Amino acid sequence: MKTLNCPKGHGLMGRKNIQRDITFKGVDLSFETEAFVCPVCKLEAGTVETAGAVQQRIADTYRQKKGLLTGEEIKGLRKTCNLTQKQLAGQMNIGIASIKRWETGTVQSASMDHALRVQLQCLVPAHGFSGNREINLARIKLVARQFETLLKQKLLKKGDKFLYLAKYIWYADMLAFRLLGRSMTGATYAALPFGPQINNYKDLVDVIRASDENETGPLSEDELRIIKKIARKFPQKTLVYDAAHREKVWTETATGAPIPYSCATDITEI
Repeated sequence: MKTLNCPKGHGLMGRKNIQRDITFKGVDLSFETEAFVCPVCKLEAGTVETAGAVQQRIADTYRQKKGLLTGEEIKGLRKTCNLTQKQLAGQMNIGIASIKRWETGTVQSASMDHALRVQLQCLVPAHGFSGNREINLARIKLVARQFETLLKQKLLKKGDKFLYLAKYIWYADMLAFRLLGRSMTGATYAALPFGPQINNYKDLVDVIRASDENETGPLSEDELRIIKKIARKFPQKTLVYDAAHREKVWTETATGAPIPYSCATDITEI
C-alpha cells in the first residue's frame, strides 16, 4: 500500500476520507474522497492514484447531478451486454478511445449520453421495463416529495395505496426516459384496473415511505424540469388520474401486464 511522509517532518500521513466541495462546469458538487492527511499538522496530500480517483469522483458526481450515465454505469451496462469497448464503439460508429475515456472519468456530452442509452437499451432487454436504471426506492420517495412541494398537497401519506401518486411518478419516469434516455426511479409498472401502477406496490408502499430520500443522489436539473412540467399540467390529482386512464399505453395493455418504457413515445396527455 502506498505511503506518504508529511513534508513538514511529522512522519507518516494516514489515509482519510474527506469531504470536498467544488464547482465544476458551473455546477456545485459535494463528494467524499480519500487523501493522505498528517495527524499532526492536518496537511492534505495525494498521489497520482488518489488524484485520479478524485477526478473520477468529480466526473461521476457531476454526471449524476446532470442525469448522465456514470463511468461505472457505462461499464456495467456494456459488460451486461457481453461487449468489449471496441465492440460498443463499433456499434456507435465512434472511436474506442471515447468509450475508454467515458468509463474512466471523462464526461460525455448529453447527445453522446443519449446515444449510449439508446444503444445499450436495445441490447439489454431486461432494462426495457426499468428504464435503464435499477429500481431505487429512496429515489421514488424523493420524486414524490418534489411533487408534494410543487402541488402543495400530501401524496405520500399513511394508508395511501399510491392511487394518484403512482400516476405522477409514472409520467415522470416515462417522460424522463423519452427525453433523457433513462427513467428517474427505475420503477417497473403494470396496467392495473385503476391505471398504471408500480409493480408490487402493495409490498413497496411502506418500504418507500420509510426510506430516506437523502440516501440517494439529487435529481438533475432536467429531471426537475420534467417534474415541474407535469405538476403544471396536472395541478389536481384527479387530473393526472383521468389523464393516465386516457393513455392508449394503458387502455391497450392487458390487465396485469407490464408496461415497457418503449411505450414512452406513445404518451399523449403531456
